[in-house]
Amino acid sequence: MSERMTNRFTIRYGQAILSVILLATLIVGCNRPTQNPELDSSQAKPQAKTVSVGVVREKLLKKTVELPATIESDETAMLMPRVEAYVDKVLVDIGDEVQAGQVLVELQAPELRQAVEESQAMIWQIRASEQVLLAELAAARTQLDVVRAKQTLKESQRDRRARLVSSGAVSRDLLEEAEADLQATSATLAKYENAVQVVEARLAQSESELAVGKAKLRQAETLVSYLEIKAPVAGVVAERNVDPGNLVRPANASSSMKPLLVVAKVDKLRAIVHATTDVAGQLVVGQAVRFSADDLPGKAFEGQLSRMAGTYNRKTRMMQAEVDLDNAPDPTTGLRPLRAGSYGSLTIVLQAATLPVVPKSALRMRGDRASVVVVRNGACMVTPVKIAFASGKLVAIAEGIVAGDQVVAEPNGIKDEQVLKDSEIKIVGW
Repeated sequence: MSERMTNRFTIRYGQAILSVILLATLIVGCNRPTQNPELDSSQAKPQAKTVSVGVVREKLLKKTVELPATIESDETAMLMPRVEAYVDKVLVDIGDEVQAGQVLVELQAPELRQAVEESQAMIWQIRASEQVLLAELAAARTQLDVVRAKQTLKESQRDRRARLVSSGAVSRDLLEEAEADLQATSATLAKYENAVQVVEARLAQSESELAVGKAKLRQAETLVSYLEIKAPVAGVVAERNVDPGNLVRPANASSSMKPLLVVAKVDKLRAIVHATTDVAGQLVVGQAVRFSADDLPGKAFEGQLSRMAGTYNRKTRMMQAEVDLDNAPDPTTGLRPLRAGSYGSLTIVLQAATLPVVPKSALRMRGDRASVVVVRNGACMVTPVKIAFASGKLVAIAEGIVAGDQVVAEPNGIKDEQVLKDSEIKIVGW
């Protein structure tokens, strides 16, 4: 090997050794523990552990549930025509408030009014005929009375002559003449009695015709009354689907005609919710509620649960519940705050009571048993409690603790009969 090669080998070998030394130094430096130059391990002191303890207070706690709700009118009337007619006038438009009985649409049907006039004329004619018949009946009864009196006289004459004939005072011819006169009078009497019966029958028929005529008149007047479409309830016109000149017909089961007008009652509305089975089982008519509308942020309306369906919908398995809401006009603006068809949320108070209250974190649960850790004179005591209900992060306690007791807010790690120093207790509130 030449001297040049020997020197080159020596240089490369030295460089490799230097690299190994540097790498070892770097590894040792990285594994060396870092020390805080400002705090020596001999000066570090462990911090004392504190336990959060709160004083139990009685509070009015409410268990609530919030459900989406829809506002609907308490009553909605869809006004349809009852007769075929042409629209003469439409007296209202959407948004107009109307009163019950107010005429909203006027229709034209001359043939209906003509039917009324014909019925009235027929009634007048029947009544005139009745007057004639009554006069005839009175005359016939008068004649009948005259003939009856005459018959009585003839009977008396016959009887007298019969006595005279039996005594021989007069001839038998006079008796036969008296009997003939009596028979003629009896025939006349029968004639007038029959005449009275005929007039009475005609009068009864006239009265029957008059009753039929009056019924037809009422029917015609009823149909004419349908030419005025009136508001059945006080409310606001929600829809209008008719204009003057339109031909309208009564709806039937096979038609899909739109109503001429839709009138919705607005002075009282209904908030409608649909509750699932777990919530519906806790609902009771009369529970306090609060409704908040999406289009009226920051404003709430108080009320009570008014009614429940009592059965679940077969498709949704939910129960419908309703709340009546008064919707009186605002005295300053004159406008009603709520509008049918709007959405919002209904907060229902399921339970409400003034009881000792603790946070949920203070409870220790063992199955369905609950307990809290009460601190008395620094000693911790695990105390069983009976939960009334929970609302949010708080729990109302029915039995086990009273107002003024000190309860550990987070009892994890706390043992029964454990003693706490004053420095270890941190008073908190809830």
